[in-house]
Amino acid sequence: MNDYKIHKEGYSVIKKFSTLSDAQTFANTLGEGYTVELYREYVPPTLRERLLMDMEFGRNLIYVFVEDNRAMEITTVQSEKMLVKFRDILAFAQIGAILSIYTHLPNIAIDDVFTQERKDKYEQMISYYMLQT
Repeated sequence: MNDYKIHKEGYSVIKKFSTLSDAQTFANTLGEGYTVELYREYVPPTLRERLLMDMEFGRNLIYVFVEDNRAMEITTVQSEKMLVKFRDILAFAQIGAILSIYTHLPNIAIDDVFTQERKDKYEQMISYYMLQT
C-alpha cells in the first residue's frame, strides 16, 4: 500500500491506500476540491529487515505478557500454568513467527489469569502489527 497525500488549501493528510482510485474515493468523501497525489511508494522490507522487525515485536510481546502477569500478582503456580499454556506462543515470539502466534492465540482458552481482556489485548496488538508491516 502506497502513501497518498490528500490536500486542499490549509488541510492535508497522508494515508495508505492500495490504489490512487481508492485514495480519490476517500478524498471524495471529504467534499469537493481535494487533490490526491502519490506521496511515497511502498518499498517492502528486505528479508533481514523483516526478520529484525518480527523479532523485536516478538520480544515486546513477551515483555507485555510477563508485565501483565506481574501486574496481576499471580502465584508461582498460576505463573507456571500460564507458561505451560503459552509455551508455543512464547516459542513463536522468540523466533519472530508472528503469523504463527496470530494463528494459535485464538485457540487458547481463557481462565482467571488469561482473561478475555488479555486475550483481546494480545490479539489486537498482533493484528495491528500485521496491518502495519
